[in-house]
Amino acid sequence: MQETYDAVVAGGGPSGLQFARELTRRSAFSVAVLEAHDELSDNDKSTGGTFDQVVEGYDIPDSVVMAESSGVVFEGPSTAEHLEIPGYVLDFPNFLEFLGTEVEDAGGEVHTGVRVTEPVYERGSIAGVRCRADGTERTVSADLVVDATGDSAVLTDQLGMFDRDSAQRGIGKEYEAVGTFELDEMLFRFDHFDAPGGYAWAFPAGDGVFKVGVCWIDDFYERHNTDAGRRIDDYVRRWADSDDRWEVDSVREVHAGQVYSNNSINTRAVDGLLAVGDAVSSINPLFGEGIRPGMESAEMAADVALAALRAGDTSRSGLAPYERRWNDEKGGAWKLQRAVGELLYDFAPVQQDRFVRAAGGMSPRQLDRLQRYELTIPDLLELYPFQFSDLWKAPALARHI
Repeated sequence: MQETYDAVVAGGGPSGLQFARELTRRSAFSVAVLEAHDELSDNDKSTGGTFDQVVEGYDIPDSVVMAESSGVVFEGPSTAEHLEIPGYVLDFPNFLEFLGTEVEDAGGEVHTGVRVTEPVYERGSIAGVRCRADGTERTVSADLVVDATGDSAVLTDQLGMFDRDSAQRGIGKEYEAVGTFELDEMLFRFDHFDAPGGYAWAFPAGDGVFKVGVCWIDDFYERHNTDAGRRIDDYVRRWADSDDRWEVDSVREVHAGQVYSNNSINTRAVDGLLAVGDAVSSINPLFGEGIRPGMESAEMAADVALAALRAGDTSRSGLAPYERRWNDEKGGAWKLQRAVGELLYDFAPVQQDRFVRAAGGMSPRQLDRLQRYELTIPDLLELYPFQFSDLWKAPALARHI
């Protein structure tokens, strides 16, 4: 590892690696990715569920796709609907290794076992990072630093760019299981019995392999759980063992993670630094998808970074077009969908069923907007199962809108 680079990326998840991939493929700038895990594949936080925009849009090879899904099933406590939304399930560790190889093949560097700890300042601007590797403290200088450290938000938290304390915390856990699985679709279940304050899922993942998991938002879990002593492990285990559409012979991997989600309208650029992915809450607040918006944020950031590096201007003003573009393209939609998410994960059981039935009645164009997170206000009004008891939630929702 050198002492100086044109760009240093803290974090080797999808957003950090995609940023480095974009920069190395499109320029001769020196780029280094610093990843805290000993191997990129040690990152086990994602289910790997995604859509065409990732697999086709970012040239992801079949070798890292575990399964293609013919559609999506939404389930409520007592109803289910099939939605014509094709999807993919990625082998997430191999996906990360693929992106890392792409970076190195294009002339970049990927260094694992290197934990970034804090930013380095020079004349009031970020000019590098301090990191720890093999028990040794090091300083790496760069014209541009990128925080892609995910939910730990190592640099953005210190810089006050993203306040995790004011965001909602969500957690998820998943079993990658071997056994019998009868579905060829991605299943999402909205039912407080199986996932209080969140949803449960089951995805096909290749012959004899499937994924089952549970996630929730802490605020709504506290409101809807019936046994505060039951941990998420208990819910995942019960979900995995109780449904007759699959049978678990063994669990070969366990994936777990947490997210901090807000309206996603955060500071994404300061002098010398850009932030991408979950380090600045790019996750979609409605269904919690992280891979696609994280990579989209990386692509937007790389477009601006290339222009800034070529112009020799990595000041806030030179980098701010990325922040403005994200807010223009995602900010308003994310803000509205966070409000909808607040309602969805707090629905009474009868509302969960009504929401599922409404989703099943959407037109193909509406379903396309749903999977792209581009729902219009009329779409959302059509989906929303209003009842008068929701009126008391209005002040909380107004904070997000």
